[in-house]
Amino acid sequence: MTILDPVAAPDLPNGFCWAEDLTEWCKRLEGGRIALLRPADPQRAARWADVAAFYGAQPPLASYPAPAGGSFVVGVGATGQLAQSAARVLGRGFVHVDDLNGAVTVPVPDGGSVLLTAPASTCSLAALAPLLHTWSQRSVRVGLLTGVDLPGVAFSLAKILAARTTQLEEHDVLLDGLTGTARCGLVLDERTALDTAVGGRWRTAVVEAHGSGSHALLGPYSVCGLTGEQELDSTGSPVPGGCTPDRCRAGGTLAPLLLRDVACRTLALFVCTALILDPREHYPSSVSLAHAALEGHPAAVIGMVHQDLPVNTEPRLAGRLLAAGRPLGAVTADLNDTVGRTSGYLLLGDPDQSLGAAPEPGPAPVLTPWPARRPALLTAPSPGGRLTGLVTRDGIWHGPEDPAHVKDGHAVALGLRTELTSWLTALDAGALFEDNLRAWAMAADRPKNRVVERLKVMRRHREAARESALATLQLVQKSLRAGYGPLPDLPAELNRHATSWAKALSEMSEHSRFGMLDQLTDAASATHTRSHRPTAAGPCGYCRGPLERTVWSGPVPGAVERIRVACPRCGLVADRPTSPAHEAVRLHAPGELVPGRTVRTTVKLPGTAPGVWLTVQLRDRGRHALATHHHPGAVGATPVEIAVPADLQPEVHRIWALIVDRFLPAWHQVRVPSTPGSHREE
Repeated sequence: MTILDPVAAPDLPNGFCWAEDLTEWCKRLEGGRIALLRPADPQRAARWADVAAFYGAQPPLASYPAPAGGSFVVGVGATGQLAQSAARVLGRGFVHVDDLNGAVTVPVPDGGSVLLTAPASTCSLAALAPLLHTWSQRSVRVGLLTGVDLPGVAFSLAKILAARTTQLEEHDVLLDGLTGTARCGLVLDERTALDTAVGGRWRTAVVEAHGSGSHALLGPYSVCGLTGEQELDSTGSPVPGGCTPDRCRAGGTLAPLLLRDVACRTLALFVCTALILDPREHYPSSVSLAHAALEGHPAAVIGMVHQDLPVNTEPRLAGRLLAAGRPLGAVTADLNDTVGRTSGYLLLGDPDQSLGAAPEPGPAPVLTPWPARRPALLTAPSPGGRLTGLVTRDGIWHGPEDPAHVKDGHAVALGLRTELTSWLTALDAGALFEDNLRAWAMAADRPKNRVVERLKVMRRHREAARESALATLQLVQKSLRAGYGPLPDLPAELNRHATSWAKALSEMSEHSRFGMLDQLTDAASATHTRSHRPTAAGPCGYCRGPLERTVWSGPVPGAVERIRVACPRCGLVADRPTSPAHEAVRLHAPGELVPGRTVRTTVKLPGTAPGVWLTVQLRDRGRHALATHHHPGAVGATPVEIAVPADLQPEVHRIWALIVDRFLPAWHQVRVPSTPGSHREE
């Protein structure tokens, strides 16, 4: 092992001490002092000393309480010795397991708690999800004692122990990145300057912002998950143009705000996929909000694990529950209940710990789920019955004056009628989609002029296509009733109007950013109901987490059944109707994006004319379109060459594919990381 220089160890407040190895660390802890395993990096040790100073001098640790029967500390793998010492000082039962899969056998009773001790690199969503699901069904509160390495795990325990010492005049704050404001007070309703708030000292800091597992946007600040002095890739080499304490690659002109410098005891991160612990599940660099929080001030972190969870009043509610003294594990479970997920939110900290004041006499705060945010939509049935049919050949009569070409075409006429009713079904689905999207655009806080204008174009083409289809269907019905007569061809303008409708839809999304994909997919199924609980659909192609497949059935005419496949961490994989054309679609994306080069994405489509509308977009993490390619009438395996911008930031980006068959849209998404490239140092 590396021999550290004891003279260079930073000073610590009373009650804290350094330990050079795990054996010494255990002895110091048993002696009543909060011990820190000294890291090899002196700058990291200095940052930890600053965090210890934030918590202040500590009294000697109390004698070990008797183990509680319903609470356990579980040590995974090499963390066993450290976890056993943590169990003794916290007064919990201890169980050692070889890996996370073995933790399911821990004899924790219903309503108990588990403090799961494991290195961050082993805590992938695929490994945690089954445990969280099993324990959630038994109301077991769960928290993780983790860190980027063994000294980091010991540092997390030190903060948990130090947070038990209360400080006077502690306050809470809400940092709202959506409005660029900050609020404090007992119910987080007193406005304060954001510049003052980010530099303050807080008991609880609640952050609500757009972002990812590495960065978030907070008004004029770019919240950065930098853990060291510069951003490193998975091999330990500096990322060209990467983040430093003075510059954030994701923020552009925004001022960098290192999450590790936010001084608070409890941190609640309402940022999509904020808590990604396994580096292989996001862009493989040393910039991570979860790791930065572990290396920073908070003793407890509650954050979003899944992608695009609905967020309404949860941030303020979480702040109030924490201030009321509700245990951290119970608050995390409350948040998961509101979104109907067992692993939507995760706690890094002690599930039995309460960092707020004891509740005053009176009724305790009660958490009640609120309805999902969906616009009020028109559900009146469309005129006439709608049937689903197969595409067939057209034409049965060439004129009764030509006996040589007169034949029995009843079956062909029925096929053409079925095809026309199929078009009308798709047109009704397109009308519902437009209504849902228009309702969202009109109810938005800011005018959605581009959406409204494109919806006008879509409506014009849809109504023209419907008029043509109905006129043709009337002629077919007339011939069928009479038993003879001419049969018109399938109108060519149907495909023309469908193409123009799809083009307007693709142009609508081309200049969009945050949340537009969610709004489009929500509009496609807003009047639907879930047919059954989500089923497993194999592993995610990027993070290897468990995919979920959900079938949505429509309760009104025109609401075509849809299938949605999503990864809880990466978000949407596919959202499509159950039509033969869409079931045949496959998206094959490159394994990585190299700045300044061209990559090929192949979309496998149905091989029959007239084809479908295809739009492929390369989007960054902020969901800005970096490159867009349109392919009307695409048939079969369609290659798309995408020119990757030379200044593309090293991040996990998205390739979107919009496929429209007639008036039925589908969306596919693939996550692709970019290589660091060669960025100019600024």
